[in-house]
Amino acid sequence: MSQTSPAPIFSLQRMAQLALYVIVRPAEYFRTMPRQGPLAEPMLFVMVMAIAAALLASLPLLLLHGQAPALLDILVLTPGLSLGAVFIASAIVMLLWKALGSPHGYQVAFRCVAATMALAPVTALLAFVPYVGAVLNIAWTMYLWTIASVEVHGISQRKAAVAFTLLGLLMAGGIWQMQSMQAQILAERLEPLGITLEQFEAMSLQEQNRVLQQILQVPPGGAGGATSGPAAQ
Repeated sequence: MSQTSPAPIFSLQRMAQLALYVIVRPAEYFRTMPRQGPLAEPMLFVMVMAIAAALLASLPLLLLHGQAPALLDILVLTPGLSLGAVFIASAIVMLLWKALGSPHGYQVAFRCVAATMALAPVTALLAFVPYVGAVLNIAWTMYLWTIASVEVHGISQRKAAVAFTLLGLLMAGGIWQMQSMQAQILAERLEPLGITLEQFEAMSLQEQNRVLQQILQVPPGGAGGATSGPAAQ
């Protein structure tokens, strides 16, 4: 590229610098954040942060078990799914900001929500600790949205803090309930095989995969079929 060429929209170095800026100096970032213009850079930022988070969360599996195909699947799906989630979340949070008195529309909301994806690679490191990674991500995101409310949307800090604390509690409660339901469903599917949830969690990854293969072969409530299957030994 010549020296007169404009700076490229996509630059890993710039993406890393933006992520660090959001994490280290969030108030300054939101205060100086562009309010208009193309959304190409925030969209790319979301996808890059999602890929980085997927890599960090999957790295132990890749190193210990060599699960490259699964990792490639994650890297193909994650950017698109994450971008879609940010589009939806931006619409929801925009309505909340509007209710709190923000003069800005969807584009500004999208930029604010996209910026919080800077947290994804950090919280991905705690993905293997039950609940901790999700709770930290929610709390940190609510903190950043509170700052964005003040610096971007002109909302009082007290009002924003109350609103996003309540939203964070609702999100944390929803995640806890969803994970509890998933654990209950898994326990019910393990029961015909004579395996408890605690025993399943103590298994190696290869053993868990074998058990999951058996579960897929047994229909829900199919305990009758399990009595004549591999589990009846």
